[in-house]
Amino acid sequence: MNLASIIADLESADSTLTIVAKRPWTANSDARLVSLTDEYSIPGNVLLEGFEYFLEVSIALDEVLGESASRLSSDQRVAAIVYYAENDDYPDWLNAIAGSLHG
Repeated sequence: MNLASIIADLESADSTLTIVAKRPWTANSDARLVSLTDEYSIPGNVLLEGFEYFLEVSIALDEVLGESASRLSSDQRVAAIVYYAENDDYPDWLNAIAGSLHG
């Protein structure tokens, strides 16, 4: 599974899961959804396979995409979520789209 396919189906994913992916993070990066351990970390076997923490499903949906989700193309969804995962911030263009919803 790749990052783009997970992001495309976020609305149907279990919001308690976490996305892990292999770097570099692009639409085609190998990715999967995992449950965190009781210590809130990525399972060791997943780390051994080369996956890293990417973002929780709930954060990707609620914090990053939010109200803009239905207005974004597949490529924009991926770009926004990857940008957020790498920078812990929103891309300017996403802020502009979100602002237009309220303006």
